Amino acid sequence: MPGSCCAKPIATIIKVGNSEAGIVGLEAALQSVYISGGNDDQQIKAELLQCVKRFGNYIAPSCEHEYKEALLREYRKYVATAARKAPQGEGSKQ
Repeated sequence: MPGSCCAKPIATIIKVGNSEAGIVGLEAALQSVYISGGNDDQQIKAELLQCVKRFGNYIAPSCEHEYKEALLREYRKYVATAARKAPQGEGSKQ
């Protein structure tokens, strides 16, 4: 495509409450928060929510709690996967 320098972000479908939602830039948000090294669940949830909003995902204020819980669940999966992939001694950000 002329003038396009980057691929479009991919939306990842996750379970939020009793529904499914597509989140654009989820992988990048998870990586960003993981690299920042936060350990407090409340801080991690807040950072994840802000990251996905910066990627243009609209999250209604009334649904933020459910999204935070879903994002934290995805973050924990991401951390577990990153720990398995890291060479010995490098996967201990948990």
